[in-house]
Amino acid sequence: MAVPRCGRLFVAALMVSLPACATVPSPPSKEAPRVERSKDPLGEAMRKSQEDARRFERDGRFRESLDRWTIVLTIEPQQVEAKQKIQELEGKVREEARRHIAAGKEQVQRHKKEAAQREFLAALRLDPLNREALEQLYQSEEQLGEQAAFAKPPRRGGATGKIQAEVDAKAKAMPDEEVQEEEESGEEVSFAEAAELFRQGDYLAAIDAFTRVLAKQPGMREAAEYQKLAFYNQGLAYMKTENYADALKLFEQLRKMQPDFKRLGQNMQTAREKLADQHNLAGIRNFREQKLQEAIREWDQAIALNPKLESARRSQERAKKLLKSLDEIK
Repeated sequence: MAVPRCGRLFVAALMVSLPACATVPSPPSKEAPRVERSKDPLGEAMRKSQEDARRFERDGRFRESLDRWTIVLTIEPQQVEAKQKIQELEGKVREEARRHIAAGKEQVQRHKKEAAQREFLAALRLDPLNREALEQLYQSEEQLGEQAAFAKPPRRGGATGKIQAEVDAKAKAMPDEEVQEEEESGEEVSFAEAAELFRQGDYLAAIDAFTRVLAKQPGMREAAEYQKLAFYNQGLAYMKTENYADALKLFEQLRKMQPDFKRLGQNMQTAREKLADQHNLAGIRNFREQKLQEAIREWDQAIALNPKLESARRSQERAKKLLKSLDEIK
C-alpha cells in the first residue's frame, strides 16, 4: 500500500532526529589485542626469541640460534618446535666445532700457528667446554712455538710438573729482592691454566686467573672473552642458589666491560626483581616483629631495585604512618 506523502515526510524527519536522541554503540576497538599483548611480556619475549633464532640459523650462527631456542623452551617447556630445533642445532654446533678442529689440525701440519689457533678458538666459541679444541690449542703452541699464554694445562689443583719446574728454576735465578717482588705481585698464570679453571667450572678462580693473564698481555682478546664469560656463568650460578645480591654485582661488572653481552640485561632485571622480593619479605618479617625502622629500610631497598613493586610501597607507607603515630604518642 502506498504511503501518503505526508507520512513519508514524517518518517524521514523521524530518522533524521534519531541520532540526536539515541546512542549508537561504537565499533569494538582494534587496539584491544595490542593491549593484551603488552600484558604478556613472557609471550612477547618468546616471540622475539623465536624470530631471532630463525634469523640466526639462516645466517649460519648456530650457537646464537641455539641460545634463543633455549630461552623459548625455558618460557614454554612443552614447545615442540623449540625441542626439535635445539636437538638439530646441538648437532650442527658439534659438527661446526669438529670442522674447525679439523681445519686447525690441517693448519698445524702446514706449520701455520696463527691460522690453526684461529680455528681452534672458533671451535671454542661454538662450544666453550670442548676439551679437544682446548687440547689442540695447547698442542699447537707446543709444536709451533713456545708462549707463556698457551702453556700446557696443569693438573687439578694448580701448576705442576714442567710448569712448576720452570717456576722453581726462575726463582733460583732471581736475586732475593726480585723473588720477593714476584711473590708480592702474585703467582703468574698462563692462559691455559685460566682456561682449565674455567673448564672445571671454578669461575671465581678463572676470573682472577684471566685478570692476571690480561695484566701481562692486555691485548689478548681470547682471555678477555673468557673472563667475561666467567663473570656471566658465575652470576648464573649465584642466581641458582638465590644469591641475587652477588649475582647482580658480577653482572654489573660485566656490563662495564660489555654492555650488550648476550642476555645480560634480561638476567640483571631478573636478579633485581628477585632481590627486591627478598628485601620485601625481610621488611614483612621485621614489621611482624615490630621492628618498624628496619622494615622501612628493607622496603626502601626493595623499591629502589623494583619501583613497580607496589606491595612494598604500600607496606612501607603503612609502617611509616604507624611509626609516626607511635612517635606522637611518645
